[in-house]
Amino acid sequence: MNDGIGLRYGDVHARGAPVVFVAIISVVTFGGGFFFLLHLFRRDQKILWEGRDVRALVEDVRHLGTNDSGSVEIKYRLSWSEDGATKQVEGRDTISAARSSRVQKGCEIDIKYLDDRNIMFIFDK
Repeated sequence: MNDGIGLRYGDVHARGAPVVFVAIISVVTFGGGFFFLLHLFRRDQKILWEGRDVRALVEDVRHLGTNDSGSVEIKYRLSWSEDGATKQVEGRDTISAARSSRVQKGCEIDIKYLDDRNIMFIFDK
């Protein structure tokens, strides 16, 4: 049966286009997600292996939100002495609710410091 534009119903070109589009979108979505998770894993490993151990003072911490698993997103400002000067960094992180009590204003916390954008809280030593 002809639909008037030169394609017959059931023709590969008529039915295959949406399938190809969905396949491409699926590959991009899952591939992008996989590479993003790989990037996060590699970043964490780099911080663990190349970062310096620092004992930092929590100068400020703000609760930004809680996710479905009970983890808490915080915004923090930390400081420590380094080469006779005070080093300050700010950032955001998601930590478990059970550990959030250890990141309070005025408390000292162990961190791994690679640079101002790559910091990891160390809760278990």
